[in-house]
Amino acid sequence: MMPFSPILLLMSLTVAWASGARTGPPAEPMLRIGLRVAEPEVEIAAPGGLLIFDAVTGELISETPPASILRAYRDRGSIRFDGAQTPLPDRNAPVRLEARNGEPLTVDGVAYRGRLELFAAAEGGVTAVNILPLEEYLLGVVPLEIGPRTAAELAAVQAQAIAARTYAVAHLGGHEELGFDLYGTVADQVYGGMDAERPEATDAVRSTAGRILTHDGLPIRAYYHSTCGGSTAAVDEVMDRAPAPYLRSVSDRAPDGSDWCSISPRYRWTGEWSREALNGRVLEEVARMFGSRASEVGPIEDMVVVEQTASGRVRTVAFRGPGSELVLERLDIRFALRDAEGRILGSTDFDVRPSSDGGVLIDGRGFGHGAGMCQWGAIARARAGQSSEEILETYYPGAALTRVY
Repeated sequence: MMPFSPILLLMSLTVAWASGARTGPPAEPMLRIGLRVAEPEVEIAAPGGLLIFDAVTGELISETPPASILRAYRDRGSIRFDGAQTPLPDRNAPVRLEARNGEPLTVDGVAYRGRLELFAAAEGGVTAVNILPLEEYLLGVVPLEIGPRTAAELAAVQAQAIAARTYAVAHLGGHEELGFDLYGTVADQVYGGMDAERPEATDAVRSTAGRILTHDGLPIRAYYHSTCGGSTAAVDEVMDRAPAPYLRSVSDRAPDGSDWCSISPRYRWTGEWSREALNGRVLEEVARMFGSRASEVGPIEDMVVVEQTASGRVRTVAFRGPGSELVLERLDIRFALRDAEGRILGSTDFDVRPSSDGGVLIDGRGFGHGAGMCQWGAIARARAGQSSEEILETYYPGAALTRVY
């Protein structure tokens, strides 16, 4: 299914980094991004038309006229197409689609660089994979991950570019069983293709090309989040992940005594969960996590913080009812305490107090998991004149900035 092995590519890069003995730098990796995974159908188009190839043999199968839309769907285990100039036979092998003249192609109306591969997903439906160089992928990631920024904040955007590049390199082959490296969503990094690109992010990507963060010669787990609330968290405080020296808790206190990330609109927040909400959507989610139905668990009468972490975040919470106590940890707490719109809890750095109707009020600090780089802290530091190197040294202590291609 795959023209190359991302695992072998990562191994070759790793050997080159570790050995230091090479005649030239490794080549820029090609990434495979899962844009649509096991979807009922996918629409693809290009201004000048599409060329359709057998992804295994490279044979040109068919083409579409300019401005036409090709609809791909699965039928009885094979990919079928509507919109091709010449009717296509059923395809149980992957196909590659390219736009004429190097133009971008669109997937469900969104423009992307590179080429596209389609195949029938094992679990049903069609999977669409965008294949493109790592640096071009970052052009559609960095703007969405850190938002629109000004020239005075360039160092923060550069730090974001390096963190996102590091994450991508470290996750080559991350979803090989599904046919790609990274999801184009929050499951990995949000990727919006060409429609998301912005000039300041493009400048940051270009000016840091090939640079990643390493530790002991390997790419680090470059986690990042919106707002730390005053202190980042050690990764094992907030996730079920092994500790790492470069992902320990770091103070975000500025010289004037304020927190760098206090400029964030999510620096402090309050949420309310009524008794009805606790015994509705929260109880259903908690019961689901324990493999039960809400009716089997019983009502929630109280929510209590049981344990906090070294950085002050909540490690465990107990939902108590008549004769029952259900305890959740780390990220599960955030997923259980969704709001009425389905958004997960802002962070696990919070205090709980009772509300007037028997529910709970939560006073929170920061936004996101809290491990690694604090994006709003990075933005404030950039405004104060700190370089991208200084920002990265702060939030990933002990990691080395390394040019790998």
